[in-house]
Amino acid sequence: MKKIFKYMLVAFAALSLGSCTSLLDQEPLDSFTDEAVWGDLSLAEVYLNAQYSCNGLRGENSKNVRYACFVDELFHKHGYGTANTTHTEYTPSQPYIWYYEEGWRPWNTFYGNISRVNLFLENIDGVPAEGEDNVDKRNRMKGEGLFLRAWNYHMLYAIYGRVVLVDHVYDLDATFDEGLSDMDAVADFIVKDLDAAIALLPLENESGRATKGAAMALKARVLLYKASPLFGTPSSAKWQAASDAAKAVIDLGLYHLAPVTGWEDYAALFYDNDNPEGIWVKHYDPNHPDAWSDPESTTMGVVHTVPPGPGNLYEGWGTFDVTQNLIDKIQMADGTPYVKPSGITTENPWEGREIRLKANILCDGDLWGYGDDEREVEVYVGSDDSVVPGKDSSEGEYWWNASNTGYSMRKGMDPDYDMYGTTQMDWPWFYFRLSEIYLDYAECQIELGNNAEAAKYINLVRNRALLPDFTGDIRAAYRYERQMELMFEGQWWFDKRRWKEMDQEYNAAPIIGCKIVKYPDGHKTYDLNNVIDQRVWNGDQCYFYPIPQDELNKSSKLKEQYKTYPF
Repeated sequence: MKKIFKYMLVAFAALSLGSCTSLLDQEPLDSFTDEAVWGDLSLAEVYLNAQYSCNGLRGENSKNVRYACFVDELFHKHGYGTANTTHTEYTPSQPYIWYYEEGWRPWNTFYGNISRVNLFLENIDGVPAEGEDNVDKRNRMKGEGLFLRAWNYHMLYAIYGRVVLVDHVYDLDATFDEGLSDMDAVADFIVKDLDAAIALLPLENESGRATKGAAMALKARVLLYKASPLFGTPSSAKWQAASDAAKAVIDLGLYHLAPVTGWEDYAALFYDNDNPEGIWVKHYDPNHPDAWSDPESTTMGVVHTVPPGPGNLYEGWGTFDVTQNLIDKIQMADGTPYVKPSGITTENPWEGREIRLKANILCDGDLWGYGDDEREVEVYVGSDDSVVPGKDSSEGEYWWNASNTGYSMRKGMDPDYDMYGTTQMDWPWFYFRLSEIYLDYAECQIELGNNAEAAKYINLVRNRALLPDFTGDIRAAYRYERQMELMFEGQWWFDKRRWKEMDQEYNAAPIIGCKIVKYPDGHKTYDLNNVIDQRVWNGDQCYFYPIPQDELNKSSKLKEQYKTYPF
């Protein structure tokens, strides 16, 4: 049966991944036969480009829920189905991680992406390519397809563990009766795709496209997962393979940590499209229409991020509320632990901390807003009726969007951006950056008993944040850097799961915030133990998410295997 591929041309333009002049020569402009697509290298590239804009490739900075909401980094003020995860209530009939985007039905989202990429991979070798340049281009495109399939399988692997491995397109009349593969086989499948991609991809590519370094970084992450307790039995061989993969990225010599002199420099790294540690980066088009839920727009994510009423960002919704749990972990500027007072205090609890606190988090009294609208963030409530509550507090002018915890995110947001004057920002999202690879490598070296080598890379990350070399237990130092350096980037939830520590994460203590009270004489008190939420861990069977019931019903083999889930 002849297939028809339909595209919205505006979506192609938004990808910013290169143009196809031959597209304008085709009629009709909203659909193409399979013969047309796989008979023209430019049209095949358009098809490939579209795979970069799928829900499974959304940057965290364009979402209304972040993976950081499921650990002690963030509390999601408006819920959006996050309690299904934070209270571990998911079942095959209620399989979502959160409402919206890929979190609603990740199994379907990522397999949908894989199906489209499989179609591309089945056809790309037969697309005509005349001349050496076009042959090289076709090979590069095939490498990108292999990388994208690996990325989507990586997400399935991270969320579900054992998954169905499909490397071809099913005919419409085919019977589907596939089963789940062992977790090591899933990891090996992904690595095989990545090895093939690495051989085909260039060191440098057009903005946002996969490169050799991106494929190598993904390989390092997948092998790190494979070596971790959740995904099987750790072994020296697995840790060595993960170590070798991470070190290979480092040894490319293409990326480096930009030095900083203070918190402002560090904060600027995350809205710098030219940050030299970026390995695979999603870029956004500043001329893109202001589309709130479009994967090529960060508007939605930014409005959810900032506190209410800051003047330059549509009066933010205060959705991503930084927890006091995280604040309490952040060290002093000299690298010593923060000592939390036992009760309500009059001392500002975030003064004298290391630069990543101020760079990543907005606190009461911090300045935020564009141009003349810049003002202090006001989270405090009044001690009595004589004190007007802060604009950003639960009793203030924007109370319905006030942070429940007393803190908001700053990381990744440009303070000089005027949303009212521009249709779209172009702040990047870093899928992979060198700091993560340094830390991946350090973790492997610790597990292999090479503490001196691990310490070298831990301290590279610490020193860039203007902290001295760590002292004390190396595992504690590593864990600290892992969370602080990758704060809000979605890694900590996957880390706590792969280490099988979610029981500790959810049962140890409630999520807390800071309640600030301002008095008529201007002084403030800080209650650092204001309980916000108690998360619930319902057992080790919750580590892997359930396969949706309607998907189980499609395969008798899958349904039979699932009776013993999670294996």
